[in-house]
Amino acid sequence: MDASRHLLRARELLERGRPELAESALSDAIDASAQADDLVMLTRARMALGELLSSEGRDEEAIPFLQAVVRTEIADGSVDLEVKAAARLLRRIRGIPE
Repeated sequence: MDASRHLLRARELLERGRPELAESALSDAIDASAQADDLVMLTRARMALGELLSSEGRDEEAIPFLQAVVRTEIADGSVDLEVKAAARLLRRIRGIPE
């Protein structure tokens, strides 16, 4: 299964109130996008997992995923929204006012 399908499955699982299964699907999305060398999808999957972990009160586990997103640079701007969102979430986790 490709990364986009894992991401879609994760969203569906979250809508059904199954965050533990969504977490697994997001991990699969990260693996699939890394294997496919798809940096855009990898960034989106990391962001989704970071958000999920943070929303579950697992900020310390979310931080490495969010930091990886913030460090991502793609010249065409295709992940700029994710980078900015990850930076905001990291500031919130660290208690830094915006």
